[in-house]
Amino acid sequence: MSKFSPEVERFIHQYVSPLTSLQSAVDLLAHHYGQSTDQRLSNLVASLQRSTVRLRQFGQLLTEHLQQEGEEIVVRVPRAWYWKDQHAAPSVDALPSASLGSGSAVLVGGAILDDLAALLHNAGWQVERVSSCAAGLDIARYRRPRLLVIAGTTADIEPALCAQIVHTDPETRGVVVALAIRDRSARSVTGIPYIDLQQPLLEQLHRLLSMHHQAGQNVPRVLLVDDELDIRVILSQQLTDAGFVVVTAPDATTALRLMHEQFFDLVILDRLLPDGDGLNVLRTIRSSGTTRLIPVMLVSAVSSLDEKVRSLQLGADDYVVKPCSAAELAARIRSILRRSERESSLNPISRLPGNTTIEQVIHERLLKQEPFAVGYIDLDNFKGYNDHYGFFKGDAVILHAARLLSEVVHWQGMPDDFLGHLGGDDFVLVSTLERAQQIAQAMIERFDATIPYFYAPEDRQRGYIVGHDRQGRPCRYPLLSVSIAIVPVMPSRYQQPYEIAMRAAIVKRQSKSVTGSCVIIDNEERG
Repeated sequence: MSKFSPEVERFIHQYVSPLTSLQSAVDLLAHHYGQSTDQRLSNLVASLQRSTVRLRQFGQLLTEHLQQEGEEIVVRVPRAWYWKDQHAAPSVDALPSASLGSGSAVLVGGAILDDLAALLHNAGWQVERVSSCAAGLDIARYRRPRLLVIAGTTADIEPALCAQIVHTDPETRGVVVALAIRDRSARSVTGIPYIDLQQPLLEQLHRLLSMHHQAGQNVPRVLLVDDELDIRVILSQQLTDAGFVVVTAPDATTALRLMHEQFFDLVILDRLLPDGDGLNVLRTIRSSGTTRLIPVMLVSAVSSLDEKVRSLQLGADDYVVKPCSAAELAARIRSILRRSERESSLNPISRLPGNTTIEQVIHERLLKQEPFAVGYIDLDNFKGYNDHYGFFKGDAVILHAARLLSEVVHWQGMPDDFLGHLGGDDFVLVSTLERAQQIAQAMIERFDATIPYFYAPEDRQRGYIVGHDRQGRPCRYPLLSVSIAIVPVMPSRYQQPYEIAMRAAIVKRQSKSVTGSCVIIDNEERG
């Protein structure tokens, strides 16, 4: 005798019938396409198989707890939920070396890259090996190789910064660059791809080269945060096909780290994550000076009106109920990005908050009636560089400075510190006086260590470029440096942001009499 009433049995049947059809359809797909040479198709079929198995298991769990109470069918399950380990990532079958195509590569580093060099040689590539990042950069500028790989053992430039220069400089922006590592825990804040030398190299190279065409400057970058591996695999592929560059994260911790490592045009955030509530992640994003303006789309299986209203009140730009089609999601993303572009004051080069937001942040700090500091950062000799190398290279230097500042603020600052871009080569930092000094010193060290490599080798060795001043007379422009004027702010003295800016202009003029990079603190305000 069945333990279920006829009503419950009909309820189960309505669930099991379509699941059975789905299971059969997926089995047929797996039979015909599971061993396809199209790796993307094989991965999608594998994801469908795993998802249908999990649906069946979940259905069995539900049927064990179904009960009929009067006119209602209810499900009672324990309140304690647990998080299963993430499924292993879909494996990539052995690929032929011909899948890499042809090309040339520059490898920066010693014996650690021998296996990689041998693999590329066997694939028919032209491989040039050098020992220093500076040599790798110069070759990349003049020969434009398809691939540049930098080992972590180089000493002249920090490898991650060297890779960042390659990504920033218009002369090398088309080169695929990666860092070669043996220990993933050694990752620094870069957003640069890695090749793990302890993992199959051919698979990583194939993935790196096939994904590089997506990295165009005008392609929106989306961070997809979801604990479900199959959702990340399938949805990221669909969004990639729709014209987005997609980076995925399985949890809140990874998502927040990636947001400080890289710039994203939009974040798709799951409501329930293994290490926290998606709404708490949303609060963190909105409270941080570096992420507060990034649009966030919250995705949830909960469709209640109260939940939607609460999410929007906390700062979500949209709320999407699962399941949703990829076409709808892509349309919503584009709608948010259009609206964000109209409303945002982000600088188009650095993607840092612009004048309107800077003024708002300083005004809010003044209202708190608490001491703080404002740092004004600008580049020395920038006009000479811009005139000599052209505005594309000039924009690359500005972007490089913005990235260095963002990284330093991330490491040396606190979540409530703020970094903005006034325009041109001028930036603004809002922090405490102590942290502003630490950030300034760290910025100078990193800027001075890397900026020579934005020059041609002969200019770098000479230490200056030959140009003309505003009157057209020949002159020498030393290598770029950075001047930072810090104004300690006591709210009792300043009432409006423009008053602080006027004081900073006076302090900045003092820095122009100093040769090279410097930090000057307004001693008058300090008393």
